[in-house]
Amino acid sequence: MQIVLHYLELSLFFRDQSSSVQTPLPVTVEKLSGVWHCTPRYVKLIVRKLCDLNWIDWQAGKGRGHSSVLTMRKDADELLQEVARSRVEQGEVREAMNLMSRFGTAVVKKRFMEWLSQGMGFSTKTVSDRLQDTLRLPVYRAIYTLDPANVYYAFDCHMTSQIFNTLVEYDHASKTIVPCMAHSWEVSQDAREWIFHLKKGILFHHERELTAHDVVYSLNRFRLNPKRYPASWMFQDVEQLEAIDPKTVRIHLQKPNYFFLRFLCAVYASIVPEEIAQKEGTDFSKQPIGTGSFRLVQRDDGICILEAFSSHFRGRPLLDRVEVLILPEMDEGCLKEPDWTSVRTSHGDTSIHSAELADDWCGSETVESCSTLLVFNQWKSGPQNHRGFREALHHILDRRQMIEDLQDNLMLPYPAKGSRTPLSESEPVTEDGLPDIDALLASSGYQGEPFHLTTNTQCQPEAEWIQQRCQSFGIHVVIQVDNAIHAPIHSAYDARLFGFVSNMDDESLLEAYQQENYLLPAFDEEMKTTVNELVQSIMRDPNEREQKRKLADLEEHIRETHSILFLVCKKSSASYHKSVRGVTINSYGWIDFHKIWFQPQALRST
Repeated sequence: MQIVLHYLELSLFFRDQSSSVQTPLPVTVEKLSGVWHCTPRYVKLIVRKLCDLNWIDWQAGKGRGHSSVLTMRKDADELLQEVARSRVEQGEVREAMNLMSRFGTAVVKKRFMEWLSQGMGFSTKTVSDRLQDTLRLPVYRAIYTLDPANVYYAFDCHMTSQIFNTLVEYDHASKTIVPCMAHSWEVSQDAREWIFHLKKGILFHHERELTAHDVVYSLNRFRLNPKRYPASWMFQDVEQLEAIDPKTVRIHLQKPNYFFLRFLCAVYASIVPEEIAQKEGTDFSKQPIGTGSFRLVQRDDGICILEAFSSHFRGRPLLDRVEVLILPEMDEGCLKEPDWTSVRTSHGDTSIHSAELADDWCGSETVESCSTLLVFNQWKSGPQNHRGFREALHHILDRRQMIEDLQDNLMLPYPAKGSRTPLSESEPVTEDGLPDIDALLASSGYQGEPFHLTTNTQCQPEAEWIQQRCQSFGIHVVIQVDNAIHAPIHSAYDARLFGFVSNMDDESLLEAYQQENYLLPAFDEEMKTTVNELVQSIMRDPNEREQKRKLADLEEHIRETHSILFLVCKKSSASYHKSVRGVTINSYGWIDFHKIWFQPQALRST
């Protein structure tokens, strides 16, 4: 590979002097030392290797100080294509993209992206005398962690849910909790003692059988290390975890908690193998082992590869392999759509959803729980502490205008009046008549100082829209793009813009109000106390109707104080050819890999 880099560096250096190979070029050993950043002696070794490969001709200059003549014989563009494609096929996607970025011309990059596009979607090939069905898809965001106890972003949650399982699951269709790793459970009348009976024969990916001790270890991570795991609040009531026998777990709570079973459905509560997760010298977040329907076989900055786990306790997935190409620096939609074998979601090219689907394509969509929120940092002094300033921004940020201006960057959005509730078409976003914005800003003491807004890469278009919109009202917004998962509460930002995936249920709202990396900075001490007391009341209340009423009251109070501005709710969708079966969008807004299968080639025309 090193000699390839030397040749590409040579070609790049002479690019302006020669438009094609076979052009004699005068050069000195000293100049090549600068190109390759090495000694003259090592230059001669490189030249000899390139000559042996017949990639260059070299005529040494006669006498000290005389130029030699170098003729490039190998087409550097073809070499770059060949090497970059080889890197992708070997799973070294990041290396391939770096090579293209460094050495590729616009034409070469376009040709490479066309080739990459052709490889997206579904493919079948013979591996070891067996047909292997593979789904390859691009994702324009990084994977930060695959340790379920620490996941934050929706895509990390989705990938983790393919690798791990929980004791129980929440069925969004029936709105009930159903068995998963536990086949049954019992709860005491006061909701303080829970007993779970594990299914027999559940295997981890390294073929060891699940035991009650793994469950105890997995949940004890939160109880014993509350500051390490943001989701520890869900298990704050756990007083004792006990493995009664290899297949029975008892959990004793300090207080009644009628949300506890729902918390056990969360991806954070996934069960991990004790000896692997606590093994020193390994990074469980990068090389996890679970019991899920897919096992991780490769993960780096450029690609994540999952393969079907044949011994999964619910049966083997129909899909054999999933290859996720991670392209965070690339604009969404820059890859051309492949043929009908593709499965496309609104997390990719948003433009595909504005066009009508062809006769051979089907569509599926769901109102995703992703709401874009503007969360003010009440723990830092500034204009955002004043209700008048927050109210002014509420009226300045016209949600419908935002959607109209950013329609190519938003996936099927709707104006939001809450964390998970879209406005109807007839419902106004704000009150009739625009209030005196200048008066509201004046009441807050705002005098034109910078308003620091932090956001992540996914919400950057919305942040830039807010910046331009506020500028017309005299508010100077400074944007900082930061993809850190755990932003310090006392950091320098005045407001934070991010997308919150609420899963359309009450548990996710409680999560938003309790975890430090969500809405907590929006609350001053008084508001924080009020929120915590109400959340505690909700968890202790056995009446579901009362739980929902208290949650609605809490969100209404937040809207009235403008502690958080709800901007847009987003809808996820997928389009797929009629030969692609089992397409469902899960609670994270992504396609569930476990259920996908493809109609055989021989039946596609029937």
